[in-house]
Amino acid sequence: MSEAEKAVHSGGLPYAFGAYLLWGFFPIYFMFLKGIAAGEILAHRIIWSVPVVMVILLLRGQWQEFRSAWSSPRALGTMLLSAIFIAINWLFYVAAIVEGHVLATSIGYYLNPLVNVLLGRIFLKERLTRLQAVAVAVAMIGVAILMFEAIDTLWISLILAFSFGSYGLVRKMAPLGSVPGLAVEVTILAPIALTAAVVFCSGPRRGAANAIGGVACD
Repeated sequence: MSEAEKAVHSGGLPYAFGAYLLWGFFPIYFMFLKGIAAGEILAHRIIWSVPVVMVILLLRGQWQEFRSAWSSPRALGTMLLSAIFIAINWLFYVAAIVEGHVLATSIGYYLNPLVNVLLGRIFLKERLTRLQAVAVAVAMIGVAILMFEAIDTLWISLILAFSFGSYGLVRKMAPLGSVPGLAVEVTILAPIALTAAVVFCSGPRRGAANAIGGVACD
């Protein structure tokens, strides 16, 4: 039985559904932050992710896995690359939502599974069954229609799809679980995020910065 099948049989499907449901509400949340720089929002997203994910690590008993990653050059190098990809994805996603390009972000994530198939075929030598190939072809037709209707913002969709697809590929090869891996990623990005937050807070946009991270600016 595959890992995906094990997740479904162990009750993972409701969690997946819940995650995607929450993800669907993200655009509404970020649209309330319109007028605030995407980089500023991303900085606070990373900063506040650190304590949250650390608490989750402790509750799940995965602290040792997180610590061991810092003594492994292979793990650290892989997580550095994944951190770069996810930071790019988060930045363009937030920027697109704040600028009102919700359709472009949606197309990007509709396109993402197809990018995953492409990357899996190229880098992991994975093969599709005949039925899977038909399903992919049908999905490609549907996404192509959406892409044609939003050609002006297609570059946003492509960046989101390929950055998230590349992130997934790197994480698949990483020797860390999902939560410890995320903890390493946000820890790597935290110094840059803190620097960015200080710059935003000390500039003319201090008031906007306080709207999403008051204590960081005090």
